[in-house]
Amino acid sequence: MAAETVELPQMAVLNRVLGLPMIELALSKSASTYTRVKDSHQLLYWALSTAETSLTNATKQAVPLAIPIAKKFEAPIHFVDHTLCMGLDKIEEKVPIVHQSPEKILENAYVLALQTVQPAVSTIYYANELITTQATSLKDLSWNKMNQLLSSHYGTVAVNSLDSTAAIVDKLIDQYFPAAGDEKDIALVSAEEDKLLHTLQTVGRLSNKAARRVYSSVIRHLKTIKTDDLKEYISSLVQFLQLTHYIQVINEKVQTFTAPPKETHNQTKH
Repeated sequence: MAAETVELPQMAVLNRVLGLPMIELALSKSASTYTRVKDSHQLLYWALSTAETSLTNATKQAVPLAIPIAKKFEAPIHFVDHTLCMGLDKIEEKVPIVHQSPEKILENAYVLALQTVQPAVSTIYYANELITTQATSLKDLSWNKMNQLLSSHYGTVAVNSLDSTAAIVDKLIDQYFPAAGDEKDIALVSAEEDKLLHTLQTVGRLSNKAARRVYSSVIRHLKTIKTDDLKEYISSLVQFLQLTHYIQVINEKVQTFTAPPKETHNQTKH
């Protein structure tokens, strides 16, 4: 009479967890690491092969003894398995990313980065264009008044402080975000010739340079990013957004500072 093959109760939740892409990747890397270590030396190969054989034999001997116990608790085991499967269903429903492969997660992160970075850079260019447009639309009278204000003691201090800060930021940009190729640097009007134009050109040049350098650096790194570098990439992205926000604030302050005072004009009319 042929012996009847009896198997231990199966846990469906275990099979589902092992089937998740991230778990499969982790197990695959662990297996490849184990194989590499095992094949690195003959002594290690012999020791690990002996341990594998002993474990296999012990498992074969333990299964017949465990089957009656497992059969006795089959109903509670199935109940626990069913409960865990329901919990896994909730996780998969609320966190769909668990079903995505690491390559897909990285691709989505790349697309999200582009969608986040591009509007920020566009905002900087728009703010700079707005400053340039406003500067060219100012009447000669308003322009001269602004130059008179910047020629005062406090105005001169403000212009000198702006130049000093711009020089420091310029060096930091060159240090941390070097140019990818040749860049043409536009000559600025000196403060002695036209303080207002000098201020606008300084801020505009700095904002354009920062946006161009940081954006090209982020895109260059995104094209070569690996799964293990995802955390570092997100940190770089946060620093980029903070820098673009800072430059945008500078642009807004300069825009406000150079705008003609409407209230004063109205009071003069009256």
